[in-house]
Amino acid sequence: MSTTEQNIKTAIEALNLADKIIFAHCAMRSFGGFEGGADRLLDTFLSAGCTVVAPTFTYFPMCHSPDGIEYPQNGYRGELEIDPSPYDAHANDIEPSMGAFAKAVLNHPKRIRTEHPMNSYAAVGPLAEAALAPQDDFNVYGVYQSPQARNAVVLSMGVTPNSITPIHYAEQLAGKALFRRWALTANRGVVETCVGSCSEGFIYLQPYLSPIQTKKRVGESTWTAYPLEALLDACAQAFRTNPSIIRCSDDCPRCEDMTLGGVKTLN
Repeated sequence: MSTTEQNIKTAIEALNLADKIIFAHCAMRSFGGFEGGADRLLDTFLSAGCTVVAPTFTYFPMCHSPDGIEYPQNGYRGELEIDPSPYDAHANDIEPSMGAFAKAVLNHPKRIRTEHPMNSYAAVGPLAEAALAPQDDFNVYGVYQSPQARNAVVLSMGVTPNSITPIHYAEQLAGKALFRRWALTANRGVVETCVGSCSEGFIYLQPYLSPIQTKKRVGESTWTAYPLEALLDACAQAFRTNPSIIRCSDDCPRCEDMTLGGVKTLN
């Protein structure tokens, strides 16, 4: 079987997504086939008045600090061996693991993309500019902070909580300090940025997410919708209650350092 466009339209109506900002996380393979693919899926959301926001991360620009800065508890142990290529927000470079739907958002002719050289977001729709405006190099999760995002929905299409990016922002809301990385840009040289932690253990948050989620079978795919503010509140409370709740293993430096509270800087 495959998923049809009518399945998508029915789901948009049932989940009350029309005209809202949708923070989308999608595995197209979960659809069991969908005529038109990711581009058609995106067009269906846009036809309903949605503003679609997707993470369009790329790690190719990552480089070492030009000043040799090494912050304590910064989520790595000197293992970064890299050959950076410069980030350009006008280009369509993207980490392949972001998936086909994020790539479709990035390649849409009317998309807007942020300037963060490692953790950029792209958006299409009437509220795209407003949704993306708060992000900068250090306020990496600014996309979840605009007034327009208060009624936003985080939509998981065939993916697990491990792929839900705003959970990283909940770590910050719980008082954890985000990691620092450096990246080469096409127009600004090397810049220092904030980035999130490991997401492999986000699956352990499911007991906190279940009370606020709405699930729907959409053709062959399972969609889960979360009100953004409720998701952030639930996850931040989980981190305050149990700082190590999402630790994926004993030998993950990002999990270890974030459990301890995150990076220690002078500022």
